[in-house]
Amino acid sequence: MQGVARRMRVAFMSIIMLLFFAGATSLLELERVSHDTEQLLMASEQNVNVAGDMLSALSDQNDAIIYMAVVGDSSSRYRLECENSMSLLSTASQRAYDIMASSEYRSVADSLTKYTRELNALARDFLEGGVHRRIAEQSLVDSLPATFTTRSWYVDEYKVGYINLSKQVSNYMTSSQNTLSPEVNRLSHTARRSVTPVFISLLVMFVVVLMLYFFLKKLYVKPIVRINRSLGDYLTYKVPFDKSISCRDEVEELRDRIDTLISKSNK
Repeated sequence: MQGVARRMRVAFMSIIMLLFFAGATSLLELERVSHDTEQLLMASEQNVNVAGDMLSALSDQNDAIIYMAVVGDSSSRYRLECENSMSLLSTASQRAYDIMASSEYRSVADSLTKYTRELNALARDFLEGGVHRRIAEQSLVDSLPATFTTRSWYVDEYKVGYINLSKQVSNYMTSSQNTLSPEVNRLSHTARRSVTPVFISLLVMFVVVLMLYFFLKKLYVKPIVRINRSLGDYLTYKVPFDKSISCRDEVEELRDRIDTLISKSNK
């Protein structure tokens, strides 16, 4: 049955090749989605870590300045805490700039760097005695109790810089998320592309299986059933074998050979 075997082999090989192609395409797309997802998560985690470091350093520095300038506690503990916070804030700000420098939000990174330098300059001036020298100079000039104090310096100058930098950190967090939005959209499209070949393949395979079913039923199953029924009627009731049954290939040969065998047995 070379004809039947060939058709069956071609049909099932077509289904196998279709499934293989769909599977390979989907695996490649899924691998790409996995890689892009990992990169996206790493970028998001990096942005969150940088923003968290800036906020933490900014808060620690502000607390130290409050204790020294407002409360009046000039112990080395708060001085050291302030210096460490200044260093951490500068490092985190530089990292944020490196991340945003090549994006459309570079102006946010520039502003963040600018306000970080200004705030650290204010803190450095306080630690190096610049604020206290200004207070002493004002007292000598006015010959009156100084209206400019470390407390007023904190409220009028440092706190303003602190608020400005806090806003810039918030802008950085918003902008960094906005830079990831196109990547999220691209990842969504990639995910859909990875599913599309499978969906199309399943649809095509469903159509092919239906075609194969009707093909086998029309060309092989129905003719064989009719041949079997006609042969049974001949053996049971001596009804002449129906040699007009429409069939093809090996089934047609089978019908003709049965008819030939019956014809020879009747002689």
